[in-house]
Amino acid sequence: MKITRIELFNFGSYAGKNVFDLTSNKAEQRVIVIGGKNGAGKTTLFTAIEIGLYGNYAFGFKTAGRHYLKQVYSLINNQARVDDNETAYVELSFEHIVNSEKQNYCVKRLWSWNDNKVEEQLIVKRNNETLEHDALTNFQNYLIHLIPPDLLKLYFFDGEKIADYFLGDQTINIQNALMILSGNDTFEIIEENAKRVLSQSSQKSTDEAANYLRGKNELIASQNSLARLRTCILETQDKIDQIKADLKHLVDSYSAKGGITLEQWSALQDQLKAEEEKRERLNWQRKALATDVLPFWLLRNTLACIEPQIQSEKDYITYHALKTKLDDSQFTAAIQSVLSDNGITSEFGDVSVQLANKLRKLLLDKDWSDFSVLFGLSAEDERQVLSVIERVFRSDSNALKNYKRRINSSITRSKELRDVLQNSSIDSFEEFSKARVDKELEQQRLEVDLQHLYTEESSLLEEIQFKQNNLAVAKKAFEESLKKESMAAITGRLVLLLEDLQDYLFRKLIAAVEHDLKMKFGQLIRKKDFFDDIVIDRTWNVHIIRNESVAIKDILALLEKKDLKVIDRKLGSSAVSFLLDHYKVKNANELHYKLSMSRDVQIQLPVEVEKDRMSSGEKQIFVMSLYWALMQQSKNALPFIIDTPFARIDTEHRHNITENFFKKLTGQLFVLSTDEELSGDHLGVMKEQISHVYMLDYGSDHKTHVKADQYFEV
Repeated sequence: MKITRIELFNFGSYAGKNVFDLTSNKAEQRVIVIGGKNGAGKTTLFTAIEIGLYGNYAFGFKTAGRHYLKQVYSLINNQARVDDNETAYVELSFEHIVNSEKQNYCVKRLWSWNDNKVEEQLIVKRNNETLEHDALTNFQNYLIHLIPPDLLKLYFFDGEKIADYFLGDQTINIQNALMILSGNDTFEIIEENAKRVLSQSSQKSTDEAANYLRGKNELIASQNSLARLRTCILETQDKIDQIKADLKHLVDSYSAKGGITLEQWSALQDQLKAEEEKRERLNWQRKALATDVLPFWLLRNTLACIEPQIQSEKDYITYHALKTKLDDSQFTAAIQSVLSDNGITSEFGDVSVQLANKLRKLLLDKDWSDFSVLFGLSAEDERQVLSVIERVFRSDSNALKNYKRRINSSITRSKELRDVLQNSSIDSFEEFSKARVDKELEQQRLEVDLQHLYTEESSLLEEIQFKQNNLAVAKKAFEESLKKESMAAITGRLVLLLEDLQDYLFRKLIAAVEHDLKMKFGQLIRKKDFFDDIVIDRTWNVHIIRNESVAIKDILALLEKKDLKVIDRKLGSSAVSFLLDHYKVKNANELHYKLSMSRDVQIQLPVEVEKDRMSSGEKQIFVMSLYWALMQQSKNALPFIIDTPFARIDTEHRHNITENFFKKLTGQLFVLSTDEELSGDHLGVMKEQISHVYMLDYGSDHKTHVKADQYFEV
């Protein structure tokens, strides 16, 4: 397959009509270089090619349903979405050899919308004749067969994300890629042969075997769906992260130009009003202080003498009142009258009179002859005067200074707020607000989609667990049926033999992949002693092995708990297998005994390189090498599109990749690069193979402009 033309209309940042003419008469000129800075539209072009060819399959959806169309709608140009009469489309033209004849195809996916509801139309032309009905369906099936959806990530290579496809727990992707690229489908072959063989066995054995095989295939289908779903989750999260970055840039740019929101403007106005009301209160309080307590504070020494004088005058008045009431004759007569009324004899009465006179003398014993009344205050006046004295001595001497400081501070703050308001602008707020709302709505939509994806992932995980449990039960039932029926036993063995045969054939492919992977990784990696071997185990995990000398005492320390898993975690499964084989033991106890009796100080072990500790560049180089090894098993020369090829690659590795990867790929090659990636000498190495060069420029009009025969100044 060779792509000859790409046309985008109102797709993403590509407003209006944008054309990439890729026709070339020279077979050796198979490289198309498309340059653009971050955000210029390279990834959008990448996505357009995917969706143009595969539609819903590009996003991992089985049908062109609601979720797929929502995602399509998010990719339509923002300005075009405003006008319900507008349309958008992606059109791809390519040529492909079918039965030794060159066929020209044109695939166009056209979208129209109304009230946010999107409709998709697929138009396919073969040799300028439009395909209808069955022919159109056959073409779609043919295209999916040519590049199965499960292999999209192989042919559409994102340098920043491809590592997630092959590293971690995504080993099922390696298995599926190798099966499809080699033209083998293990599980379909097993199922076909099983049906033929089991037709001669008893019904019970047939049912048990068929149930086992069906459960196995269903489990694998669910695992594949989970892998595709997780890829979709990663892509959706990346889109959300990009929108967040766009929002921050939008706000920062608006703020840098002095723009503020209506909310911010109102908040500043409220702050200014509050500050001025505060200053008014402070001025009133200061004036009240100056007219109330302050004059008395200046006379505080005099005021200190007033309170004792007032108390003395109260005592003086009390004295004279008592003196008048307690006259000698009246006082004595009153006492005698009380004694007589109570029948007290004269003997006791004389004593009582003496006591009363003694008491009177004590009450009136003070000499007030030199005392003068100065104020003569009433009770109410006395209360008011004492209250003033108390406030004066309770008041702060620095109160006026504090009021002045707080008022000056308030004046300064008011000036600052007025300056901000004067220097700020809300003229462009409407435009800014619309752009922000659009981004926020898009973010909210994607976050809802992400939650749906997470929910679907959770359901799939539960489904896989359920199918795993059912498969274990089905396998046990199958094995039990084989024990009871001789014919069924033979059939079962044949089924298992077919599985082993397929495993053998697949292991041969794995051996070829291992060989090509070691060769290519050795060519690309800068460190020539980085690895000694690469092994792909039966669970499809790829192990990078480096031979290292390990002290026997260190291995014994790892075996302290008599558990081989500790060595596995520390040195890798290859080291465990080597130790067991080398010392001819079966378990940790036997190995610990042999090592403790050994006279060796060190041993050479195949230690696994932890891929998590590899640099980002090393990971990408490794995945590129793995990709190459897998692609060697394919018989089809298909377009290879790589976005951000040198995302995490240093200069020396870039040269190796250009010489030993790009130049040696067969078929058409699209390289989507920033100015910091494919340039200078690296670009010159492929000069003779480059057929077209394009430059993507994201202008101030928020549109991507496609410029033919232009590239970064290098």
